[in-house]
Amino acid sequence: MKLLLSLMLLSHMVQAETKSENFVIQIQDRSMSVLAPTMKKNIYSVLVENRSLSDQVAKFTVQGKILKYVSVKSGQTEPVEIENKTSANVVFVPVSPAFQEVELLFGKKAYEIPSKE
Repeated sequence: MKLLLSLMLLSHMVQAETKSENFVIQIQDRSMSVLAPTMKKNIYSVLVENRSLSDQVAKFTVQGKILKYVSVKSGQTEPVEIENKTSANVVFVPVSPAFQEVELLFGKKAYEIPSKE
């Protein structure tokens, strides 16, 4: 019984840790994970953490319009401020090395994007 209560408490603690005030995009060699804030804002920060072995160049777009470019060296984190006054979601597009696009969705729990096979 104590073990069950301990596991339940641990799962609640893990869920509490996955909330963020900013978007956090973690880039690994074969996947990406995203932590999203719960409340939608017009101006917000995105932390791009490059945990892969290669440098990453990416862009943020909304409805095909480029908002910003970002370059993150391997093992580094780069903060980016995004302003989006439209109702459309911002898309994170890895350019080099190319990878699957990621739509930044407010209010969604942490989600992972596998590599295209």
